[in-house]
Amino acid sequence: MSGETFGVALRFAGLLAAFFAAAFFAAGFFVVGFFVFFGHGRPSVPEVNFLLHHHLAIRDLGAPAAGAGAMLPDLWRMADRRVFAQEIAGDREPPAVREALDGIVHHAIIDRWFHAAPVFTEGERATREALRPTGAPRIGLFAHIAWEMCLDGALVRTIGLPTLVGEVREALDAVRGDAHDRAAELHHFARVERTAEERATFDARMKLIFDELARGPWIAGYADGTGVAARLERVRARLRFRAFDDRERASVAAALDSLAPRADDALASITSSPRFAARAP
Repeated sequence: MSGETFGVALRFAGLLAAFFAAAFFAAGFFVVGFFVFFGHGRPSVPEVNFLLHHHLAIRDLGAPAAGAGAMLPDLWRMADRRVFAQEIAGDREPPAVREALDGIVHHAIIDRWFHAAPVFTEGERATREALRPTGAPRIGLFAHIAWEMCLDGALVRTIGLPTLVGEVREALDAVRGDAHDRAAELHHFARVERTAEERATFDARMKLIFDELARGPWIAGYADGTGVAARLERVRARLRFRAFDDRERASVAAALDSLAPRADDALASITSSPRFAARAP
């Protein structure tokens, strides 16, 4: 092979390698993006800022059942990936059901505002920059979720764990049983054909989620980088990413801890934002 031919072949091989590297990255971004961000303007993977949604709904709507309703879009996806919340008016429903439905609408309204607001977009960008040096594979793709978890952590630190757990427990108790079952029926099970076994599985998982949240350790885990890193690792595992090694885990936790002051400031900005009404059209 002549030198000129070899040079052409080498350049072609380089271009081919660059093409496959770009295609691999794009495919990974699409897969994560589909599971994480697809659906009604909300993250589809659970373990996001449902605590902040609860807090803002209580602030704006005043009813514990509305606070529970604001968490349900995320909690339902933990129990069953197919259950998406809608925006449904409950004017003819009993008070607890109506308040829960208002909380669900509030969740959607907050998301539309929040994900376009600088307090989120700039925080997500800062999170990506903080996580990049950790060396964890494809970690930048999870900056969106990580920043949301950091904001829930700021809420735990600001309000205090006992107070927040008490408020969440009161909200869940306000919808346990008939009110929650009716909300789930209106949003999904009356709209999508599911078997009785699938509904029973969903109900059992939701009871477990309610019980675990009411205990407190789940909520406590958002307060520091180690806890958020563990939750982020579980999200990655559901998307078939390998576990962090020990060095990566410690590095990710330290990076998340470094974001705590920013998250605390962001929380203060969010909680001083205008109040949002929540009624379905």
